[in-house]
Amino acid sequence: MMASPEFWLPVICLGAAVVNGALGYGFSSITVPIALLFLTNRVLNPALIPIEVVLNAWVLWVNRDGLPRVWRRVLPIVIGLGPGVLVGTMLVSRMSPGWLKFGTYVALLPLILLQAAGFRRPIKAERSVSYAFGTGVGVLYSVTTISGPPLAVMLSNQGLTQRDFRAALGFIRLAESSLTAVAYAWSGLYVAESFALIPFILPSLAIGVPIGSWL
Repeated sequence: MMASPEFWLPVICLGAAVVNGALGYGFSSITVPIALLFLTNRVLNPALIPIEVVLNAWVLWVNRDGLPRVWRRVLPIVIGLGPGVLVGTMLVSRMSPGWLKFGTYVALLPLILLQAAGFRRPIKAERSVSYAFGTGVGVLYSVTTISGPPLAVMLSNQGLTQRDFRAALGFIRLAESSLTAVAYAWSGLYVAESFALIPFILPSLAIGVPIGSWL
């Protein structure tokens, strides 16, 4: 019982939802590394992706006032997401669960450390870099459902205000989650075992996100 998803998943998701409500991201960044201790990417990801589509749409809607100022600037990142999502989805469908878990932890650790260190180095050729950056984020998100740390580093690095930062983040993350949802459906990754996790996640989101927004 203590190691079952039914016991731990609502607790993990509640804490992650509070953070997401406060920052505009962080739900997957917190949920996935812990949940992978007792689940695999192939089971966990398809449960999170449809929820992330709705959650990111909500973040974008709340911060929609900043969208006219940022959408052109971050569009190259969104365009770059497409090929990355395709590659990442192929990895999820073909790689062994053990290697996917290992790759998730290896990829996330340096990104989280960079964010925590407050890394800043403005990029002058922003548009050119953004296409490649978007492809990398697409691979990372479709494999792990996590993109908050690299996006936070990139967007804050380029001097966006808090409002514009949230709008840009919502726009990019809605695009990546929607593209990944379609790619997962095309690859046949949605299974009953994944959908069975959703009822344990949704109540935590319904409670945690409003609390985070209020905080």
